[in-house]
Amino acid sequence: MALNRSELRIWLTLVEGVTALLDALDRQLRKDAGMSHDDYRILSRLHREPGRRLRMSVLAGEVGFSPSRLSHAVGRLEGEGWVSRTPGETDRRVVEAGLTDAGVDRVREVSVGHLDQVRHLVFETLGQERARETADALDQIRRATSPN
Repeated sequence: MALNRSELRIWLTLVEGVTALLDALDRQLRKDAGMSHDDYRILSRLHREPGRRLRMSVLAGEVGFSPSRLSHAVGRLEGEGWVSRTPGETDRRVVEAGLTDAGVDRVREVSVGHLDQVRHLVFETLGQERARETADALDQIRRATSPN
């Protein structure tokens, strides 16, 4: 069944708005920090984890990457000295990605400009209440699409 005119406008605006936001964040990070938004997402996710390590399979799911895409991205980040891959601490059969000390420093350094851009594009544009409502709506969509 086709979307009606109003639904189509809402759908396209949602897709184009999210795409434009992610593109703007990627441009800012590439210009100011020489890294992609995807690289930043990996680094910042590891930074938020207690112990700053995650199983590669868990990290892939949380950043929305296939295992091979994550492996390639982590390989680049290893080359920069920001991430290391090691056998799991509790299960040596798994591989964990861990943030190095240089990676911690890099996330802290890059986050200042990145979060300024987020603040400008999201919170100054929408205001706190509308941003909260938007996040709630997107969270509903995320949960509806979750395989669990």
